[in-house]
Parts: sequence; C-alpha cells; structure tokens
Amino acid sequence: MEAEETMECLQEFPEHHKMILDRLNEQREQDRFTDITLIVDGHHFKAHKAVLAACSHVLPQIFYVL
Repeated sequence: MEAEETMECLQEFPEHHKMILDRLNEQREQDRFTDITLIVDGHHFKAHKAVLAACSHVLPQIFYVL
C-alpha cells in the first residue's frame, strides 16, 4: 500500500486502532483466544502472544523458541 493510500485509510477510519485494541481486550477478559499465561508473584494473567510480541523486541524471540 502506498503512503497516500495509507493516509486515506487513516483519515477514513481514525479510531480503527482503538477499536482493535478494545476488541482484543474484550477477548482477553472473556478468556477467548488467549494463548499464554504470565505468572507474576503468584498472579495469573491471560494474554495474547501476538499482542505481547508487538509490544516487545525480546518476546518474539522467546515465543519463537517455545
């Protein structure tokens, strides 16, 4: 997609990124499609590997070898 097409899409759907994150959070809260559990100080946190990997430079490498 060219830069001009990307800008048109962003202008047409300015809140699209928020909607995606909201839906992913809803799925996580409902324990739907979660594929990893993080345990911190005995507390369990269900999560989506893809979301965690998108927020980190290290986690994709760790997930790849798992």
